[in-house]
Amino acid sequence: MIYRIVRLLANLIFFLLYRIDVKGKENIPEGVALIISSNHIHWLDPVIIAAKCTRRKVSFMAKHELFENKPLAWLLDHLTAFPVKRGEADVTAIKSALRILKNNQVLGIFPEGTRLKEGEEKKPEPGIAMLAIKSKCGVIPVGIKGNYKFRSTIHLNIGVPVNLEKYYGVKNDKDKLLEASQEIMDRITELSKNI
Repeated sequence: MIYRIVRLLANLIFFLLYRIDVKGKENIPEGVALIISSNHIHWLDPVIIAAKCTRRKVSFMAKHELFENKPLAWLLDHLTAFPVKRGEADVTAIKSALRILKNNQVLGIFPEGTRLKEGEEKKPEPGIAMLAIKSKCGVIPVGIKGNYKFRSTIHLNIGVPVNLEKYYGVKNDKDKLLEASQEIMDRITELSKNI
């Protein structure tokens, strides 16, 4: 219920503040487990993805520090976000993510693990590929572009699912996981450049 109310309010706020252009919504399948993955340029990115890309709930990983504020932790919990400790293998976060995918729900992840300014680059983390391979679900790449200034246009370019079947069977081969994560990131970069 709270998720629906927040999404409704978010859509109203976005309507008043920005012009939002979404392309490729037809690339997001219904009723199957999937990961939505995009570049991360602003703290509003997860909200705009959840509000504009799909009617389904999107459960985002959020940095652990955000959950230290009790009112914010309560809200994030009701928005189906869950904490992740960055810079380490957070087993609890991995289990939460896999549980979401096992239940045919939607997981939201930013492969680089943090926000980056336009022009900045960072190698993607291996976690996104590991989750996609373990759950055998598709990854929907999304390119986001915009400056989030008042009445500016925010572009979301949604691509076709990235198929990682060739990596199935890869267990703890970090090089292969990094290669698969980079493949996802390359698709995201291409989508954001083609806006």
